[in-house]
Amino acid sequence: MVITIANQKGGVGKTTTAVTLAHGLALKNHKVLLVDLDPQGHCATLLGMGEEPGVFDLLVNDRSLREVTRFTGRPALWLIPSNKKTATAQVSLVLEGYRHTILLEALAPAVNGRVHYTILDTAPSAGGGLQENALYMANLIIIPSAVDYLSLDGIAKVLKTLNALHRPKPPVLWIVPTFYDEVTRESRANLAMLRDRFGDRVKRPIHRATALREAAAAGRTIFEYAPDSRAAEEYAALVWEVLNAGR
Repeated sequence: MVITIANQKGGVGKTTTAVTLAHGLALKNHKVLLVDLDPQGHCATLLGMGEEPGVFDLLVNDRSLREVTRFTGRPALWLIPSNKKTATAQVSLVLEGYRHTILLEALAPAVNGRVHYTILDTAPSAGGGLQENALYMANLIIIPSAVDYLSLDGIAKVLKTLNALHRPKPPVLWIVPTFYDEVTRESRANLAMLRDRFGDRVKRPIHRATALREAAAAGRTIFEYAPDSRAAEEYAALVWEVLNAGR
């Protein structure tokens, strides 16, 4: 299964969701490849690893999938890291008149059987080719959305990009509310708005949690840093949703 994590607004917990979901699936004894398509390279940071031009080398320098893949030190979890050179890869794709299948072709050995789940973390922007490629190849698209107006606008932009791809078969689409705080009227109102518009495609919200920020700073996932926390419980519920969707 290919899972793309996307939102065309930054700061919504996108990379945290990608990394946590990837580790959660690996903890359930599934082989997982996490691919960082964001030039910020934060997937590696959240896993306590160093940034590398993995995506650039794969797409521009024609390195093999094996050459650019790094073991995370966590059983069954591998990473293709990113750094600022990923932005150059996007420019190259545009100049060459990119196809929507370039990324799928590059990742084909993994997608076609080496791993059970390929998770793509995308940059909060479109038009560079990589997010479009990631959306095109996804079986499941997860849009993390902070429960505020600007993040809701980010959802609309992802849907617009997705519709422009004219996929032969539509993917499953989920929305994961993030930074939820039931004490605030804005959080409650925006969550209600999401549920009213998207129904059961809106999954259980992830509450705002200090433990998630501390885990990121420590280079550990929430399952390692605070496995008994509410945040770990909420992300574990998302992992089970994905497992059930793949059956």
